[in-house]
Amino acid sequence: MSAGNSGGGTPDESDDPFGYLYRPEGDQPQTQPQQTLRQSSYNHVRPVGERTFGGQQGYRQPHQPPRQAPPHPDARYAAPETQPGGVPPYGGPHDRRRPPEPDQRRNGLLIGAIAVVLAVVLGVGAAILFSDDEGAQADDGDPSTAPTGNVGGEPGGDEPTDPPTDGGEEPAELPVADITQLQLANSAAIESTFANARSESGSYIAVQGRPNATISWTFDLQGDPGQYYFYVGYSTVTDGQAMGFSVNGTPRTDPVDMQDYATASDAFDDSWVRTYNLVDLVEGTNTITLTCDRPCDVAIDQLWISDHEEG
Repeated sequence: MSAGNSGGGTPDESDDPFGYLYRPEGDQPQTQPQQTLRQSSYNHVRPVGERTFGGQQGYRQPHQPPRQAPPHPDARYAAPETQPGGVPPYGGPHDRRRPPEPDQRRNGLLIGAIAVVLAVVLGVGAAILFSDDEGAQADDGDPSTAPTGNVGGEPGGDEPTDPPTDGGEEPAELPVADITQLQLANSAAIESTFANARSESGSYIAVQGRPNATISWTFDLQGDPGQYYFYVGYSTVTDGQAMGFSVNGTPRTDPVDMQDYATASDAFDDSWVRTYNLVDLVEGTNTITLTCDRPCDVAIDQLWISDHEEG
């Protein structure tokens, strides 16, 4: 459809603002351009974009084709209504108030659950560690929590142990005489006629029928000074036998009583027994002397010191 024309020829210069484009040079006659802009009629439909100036109809601008969209538009710049799902709620796609996607919510819940599990594991581990430390401290320093058990050698218990001294050290060994190393005088002699003597060498000291026979034992006491048990091992077949003795040069009024406790036999070989007297000893060197100053038909095979009465 073309626009109508109410008149022919070239429009007046006052009506044609572009008349200078085809004005002849000098006084040459004016020629009409091949294509001129015709004055639009008021009766035709005006194209979109045509405007009027001061009540007069203007002329259309040369038609330009509309700008085409790029052949491959970027989906990021497409209109929201053209995207799947239509216009997103809460504004555009970059709205920060948009609620998280289901996957994001699931990831957040998973991270929270892992954090809770780690906290529980750490708490349990710390509780176990502190309880172990407290148990170790109780075992080291608190006697009320020390393990109990049989310590006296009863069946099913531990082996008996010697009680430690105040300093925590093992008790010092108390002296035991070596029969062959004693000082003998006045006919006292080492013999081995009788069997079953309990000395290491199997010998004994014979004093029977030898008045004033003397046995002296000098030893070193590493324990505390005080009262100890002085044991004498002997054999006799006659009651009423005894020997006087002294401790560190001080005579004792109570002799070493040597009775025939093995009444079942009349032989020295089968009559080995023992007896004891309480003596006061000093720390360091001590000397005990036995003297046959009364009837003493005996043979002596052992001498030792003990801190308790032996059964």
